[in-house]
Amino acid sequence: MMLQRREFTTATFSRTTEDNAIVVDPEPLFEISPWLYMQFMEPLGATDSSVEACWDYDADDWREDFVDTVCDLAPGAIRFGGLFSRYYKWREGIGPAVKRPPMRNYVWGGWETNRVGTDEFVDLCRRVNAEPFFCVNFISDGEKRFASRAGDAKEAADWVQYSKLKLWQIGNETSYGAACFTREEAIAHTIEFAKAMRQVDSSIKLIGWGDRGRDGKLWATEMEKQAGEVIDFVAIHMMGQNPKRHDTVLKGLRYEQDPARAWEELIELSDAVERRVVEIEQATKKPIAITEGHLSLSPHNANPILNEWLSAAYHGRSMKHLSAARRARPHRHRSRLTR
Repeated sequence: MMLQRREFTTATFSRTTEDNAIVVDPEPLFEISPWLYMQFMEPLGATDSSVEACWDYDADDWREDFVDTVCDLAPGAIRFGGLFSRYYKWREGIGPAVKRPPMRNYVWGGWETNRVGTDEFVDLCRRVNAEPFFCVNFISDGEKRFASRAGDAKEAADWVQYSKLKLWQIGNETSYGAACFTREEAIAHTIEFAKAMRQVDSSIKLIGWGDRGRDGKLWATEMEKQAGEVIDFVAIHMMGQNPKRHDTVLKGLRYEQDPARAWEELIELSDAVERRVVEIEQATKKPIAITEGHLSLSPHNANPILNEWLSAAYHGRSMKHLSAARRARPHRHRSRLTR
């Protein structure tokens, strides 16, 4: 019998009298955020047209097989955004589909039809019982080349009013590179956006950006210090999870000849996840939102190992690190969003 994840985690396994029995006790050892198992949707244009491909234009609805697959994944939350948010104008994705203007996807190439907008995304989340949340257009995170497409605090507040959603992210990878806001600019604008959005709905939960800046230091401490009264979470991204050995077996199919070596390398990568979690926990008392992160394996993130038990074990071990870091600090309440 095959159980879906939600069925498995709610099932009760009784102890048997057999000496060699494997007993699985699904009882959580501590509080687990309902948003822990998160998925991420971002229109990636010519790079990856999966969002468009999931829409059935004949039925004018989400593809049934896509909805069924997401249901099986059972995410607690789904995030819409990413770098795409820097030039996304939410009003272009509402109203009659035939009247929605296409938009250029500057980062990922090609054009987007805007057929999937706010209402369609929220509808998908409701069908699969996931909390929907958007990453707002945060004045294009300060990137000047998107100035004509930048969104301000009022635009974000109007989106809250329109959608009635309760979870939002302000800032996406704002600290990466030299083209975006400085830390102080980002904090000031985060406060501006948060106040405008909370004026519409004081009950919303807001995620501010707290990852490393161009100097290698986390923004989380100062973000909490200056904007802590208006944000609920501090976000980082768990990027760069790729092989570090020059003779790695995690590229191509070499892992099939040496699975033990592949496991060693995956353990090394999961240890890096632990170090990142400890780093952010030491920098802030705010709950942590890991809103992006993935295991990057060539070619093009399509390595077949991603569909095998080795990859699943890596992700399970990474989640164990998240749990262990939390248990080591029982005096702190921790909720995590993670992709």
